[in-house]
Amino acid sequence: MPLLLPNLDDRNWLDLVDEGRSLIPVYGPEWTDHNPSNPGIMLTELLALFAEMDIYQLNQISDRERLKFLKLIGVVPRPPAPAWSVLRIQSAPGVSALTLPAGLEFAGLDASSEATRYRTLDAITLAPGTLETVQFSNGNTFQNLTAIWQRRGSMTPFGPDPKPGCEFYLGFSDGLPVATDVHLFLSFGTRSSGYDERRRILEEARAQERDCRPPLNPCLKDSGVCGCHSDAPDRGAANTERNLTHYGVRLEWEFMAVVPGGFQWLRLDPTKQEVKDGTRAFTLDGNVTLHLPSAMTSSPIGSISKPKYNIRCRFVAGSYDAAPALQDVALNGLPVEQSVPYGMAFVIDSAAAIHYSASGPPQPNQVAFIRMTLDGKNRIVGLDFDGNAESDPGFLIYDYREPKYGASGLLAFEGALLGLGSEFPGQQLKVPGAPVDTSSFQLFSLESGRWQRWRLRQDFDASTRKDLHAILDASLGTVTFGNGEKGRVPAGIGAPYSASRAQCLIFAKYRTTRAESGNLALRTIRDLADSPHNRALLYDPMAVPDGWSSVKAKLSSITNPLPAAGGSAAETVALASGRADQLVESSDRAITLADYEELALHTPGTQIARVSARANLHPSFPCFKAPGMITVMVLPFLPLGRPMPTQGLRQTVLAYLRRRRIVGTRVEVVPPTYLEVSIQADVKALAGTNKNNLQKTIVAAISKFLDPLVGGPAGDGWPFGRDVYRSEIMRTIDEVPGVDYVASLALLGPDGQPQCGNLCLGPTWLVAPGTHRISVL
Repeated sequence: MPLLLPNLDDRNWLDLVDEGRSLIPVYGPEWTDHNPSNPGIMLTELLALFAEMDIYQLNQISDRERLKFLKLIGVVPRPPAPAWSVLRIQSAPGVSALTLPAGLEFAGLDASSEATRYRTLDAITLAPGTLETVQFSNGNTFQNLTAIWQRRGSMTPFGPDPKPGCEFYLGFSDGLPVATDVHLFLSFGTRSSGYDERRRILEEARAQERDCRPPLNPCLKDSGVCGCHSDAPDRGAANTERNLTHYGVRLEWEFMAVVPGGFQWLRLDPTKQEVKDGTRAFTLDGNVTLHLPSAMTSSPIGSISKPKYNIRCRFVAGSYDAAPALQDVALNGLPVEQSVPYGMAFVIDSAAAIHYSASGPPQPNQVAFIRMTLDGKNRIVGLDFDGNAESDPGFLIYDYREPKYGASGLLAFEGALLGLGSEFPGQQLKVPGAPVDTSSFQLFSLESGRWQRWRLRQDFDASTRKDLHAILDASLGTVTFGNGEKGRVPAGIGAPYSASRAQCLIFAKYRTTRAESGNLALRTIRDLADSPHNRALLYDPMAVPDGWSSVKAKLSSITNPLPAAGGSAAETVALASGRADQLVESSDRAITLADYEELALHTPGTQIARVSARANLHPSFPCFKAPGMITVMVLPFLPLGRPMPTQGLRQTVLAYLRRRRIVGTRVEVVPPTYLEVSIQADVKALAGTNKNNLQKTIVAAISKFLDPLVGGPAGDGWPFGRDVYRSEIMRTIDEVPGVDYVASLALLGPDGQPQCGNLCLGPTWLVAPGTHRISVL
């Protein structure tokens, strides 16, 4: 989709010839022969041809200029994105407390049988056994959800209308280990539960904190103190966890343990790090990490007669916006990303001069600081491991073999040599293994024994001759340097164009991805990858035959219960232009009432069913005009029957809107006021109609029409502040199959007295169906 650019001149060759021919009588009336055979007309047609080519060039814009236009409005083509998935890993029988480090690679085959590697994002200690049963309890009765879970169906862990007191049970074949982190990965079947929603929540939380704590000195990153958050912690991991706390729900995790006198549910204390809920109270895909302080015991629970080792999650307080829809629970579940580091190996010349650090030769899985010199065949002829930890980049060593007795050595590490720097402007080097995960790309140059760190830029427009700037094309895998005026040229130290000029080696550390090709189907990631990275990560000189083989033998099952998703190719200029066109129809500022409603409906971390905004209305003074006042009414999906936003939901929406309102306006987010409406009617049935069934059908039709979520004349919820008209109720009854006519009809208001007229509502009111009195004659 192109940018919406005007056609500056739409004339073609024929239009230009006709225009020129029409001007001849004005400037040369004696010229009367206008036939194509006339030399003057021939020249006119020739000039029109050149003019048409000029007009064509006038309407053209190159991708370079188009990117400049996009940059002006803050749109940059997105780089390749890696896919992500979840692995469920099970250790072999008899293996306990097997710890897998973060960054371990697992592999699966795509549809064309090409191996695709995924990298774990966290370390994990595998718990023995398997998850076998899943149950729900409303406090009185149990419902076995195991069959639904095994079929990968959508489960409601706290029921379709969650209320405090509901419980969710997980039964395991073996007791979870004590004093060890156990990972449960929960994935939910809603569009607002993925990683994009998590990112939006965190970004909004950080933005609100920045607004509340602006820096006193713009040259300092963070020097301000805000009165409302004067005791707020520093931004970091702890703050991230705080931001992922749900505003309206509190859950508690418990496990069944043996206590003096019998069995008892023991609560896991989050303040003691016994439980970490990364799902934000069952609203986001993520890990729940359990750290049991004592041993579990098995017992039959609910509808499961066979004893299991049970964990339960209790809905303690609050209210959900919508019922959580759980898709899968994975014991030893671990998120993985299809973005793996790239490594390279070099041959060390047998006569190379090598200098080690105080710790001696590097070992696999160690980070080393390397300075090297290469010959014309890219063989290492000089090697120094005694680097500066503060300025030199560290490279993860895959393998190192020292040259001995005239035999060459080997150095393999996590990184890539892109090439040698030159004196020429605009030098371009190839990045092997493309597409590249841009979030991981680091660029360095080793110039005369000193490391220089380069920064990536979209262009060189603001670069100077001293700036170490470069441009990365992540899809094609190329790095472009400046021309010496706009961006520095990578070159060694010494006289230009001379043989004595020192070597300039250009290295990069990065991860590669297969982008959209990494979106593998479920149950296709099944193996521990046999890669140099894994061999180094699992290096164990005491293991027999080696660390990788030892760990592989201890794994009995590896699978991805969810299909990999999120992988995408680099965005083209045309697609980025289409995204820019969409910005014309959207806004991140609340200016019109439609903006308020759209922004409120998509507040990060919320699930809102309906929103309505009113201008110049104060909720406490509905009879008076309040200039500059915007009242926003929000309606979640729960509780069923009369949805009502919690105070936390209202505050979350209000904080989101306040940052986007225009100066001079005030925003209030309010709940609806419900008016219970009951219908009293006498209905004549058609001959042969079952009167009992007809009476129930009429009651259901009226209740649906008055429903705040699916009722109303349009069927998308009763409009806020809309009166209830007798004529519409009568039409609703009359449209029920089997109804002959309505003999009498009255609306019952909150006082319970029949009214022959309509029922009037306030501007923030909604209706809710009451108990209807329908008599079928």
